[in-house]
Amino acid sequence: MRTFYTGCELMKVSDNTADAPSEPTLVWPNRTKSIAPWWHTAIVAAVIIGVSILSTMQSKTANFGGSHIKRYAFTIAWELVLALLAWWGLRMRRTPLREILGVSRSGIKEWARDFAIALMFWVAAMIVLAVIARLLSLLHLLQPQKAVIAIAPQSLAQLLVWLVLCTIAGIIEEFVFRGYLLQQFASIGGRLWIGIVASSLLFGAAHGYEGIGGMIAITAYGAMFCMLAIYRRNLRAGMIAHVWHDSITGIVLAIAKHTHLV
Repeated sequence: MRTFYTGCELMKVSDNTADAPSEPTLVWPNRTKSIAPWWHTAIVAAVIIGVSILSTMQSKTANFGGSHIKRYAFTIAWELVLALLAWWGLRMRRTPLREILGVSRSGIKEWARDFAIALMFWVAAMIVLAVIARLLSLLHLLQPQKAVIAIAPQSLAQLLVWLVLCTIAGIIEEFVFRGYLLQQFASIGGRLWIGIVASSLLFGAAHGYEGIGGMIAITAYGAMFCMLAIYRRNLRAGMIAHVWHDSITGIVLAIAKHTHLV
């Protein structure tokens, strides 16, 4: 029921919107205004690139693969700092977190649907990444991922901490790259493609330790995650797929190390 006042007369007029679903029908994200100050976004980008450069330099040292749990703990701390940094920018513009996370869908069926979509997305993305890797190999841009292999878990304790790291990183990186950065850059003239390109390039740049070829592939992977977020109009399926991918990568590398395949 909607209530209208006409002079001293009160009229109650029923309409069909009372039973309408609460889920918005607009495209997500639908941004025409920035969600945080641009100087803050410049700081976020600078920090991401700076940490990537430092990790790239460190990956070339002999002790990069040492003390796995300590490295995992440091990375968890870095992810939390990155999340707080993004949250700080949102607070300055009073942008609600729910707008960054996207359409809220509750219930077991919706969770199951997101798990199924995340699985299908991951399989399709692996096929696309395999093609990209092949092309990069032909161009001699793809190098052996020695840094990734070096930090892979080697014991059960390391694997458990790795899984915690993957869960935190998957959630936070989707929040920062497909939430904060995608929507912030999409506000430039309301052009969604700018958000996709800019956030994906920063996502690739954040993985400098994987080399030029790895950064190119991860940039493409970031764009695929953007498309998934836009399709689902929220970040949940992307978070699931992200956690899934990183966790399986660690498990596969751990098995490969024990079987001397790498």
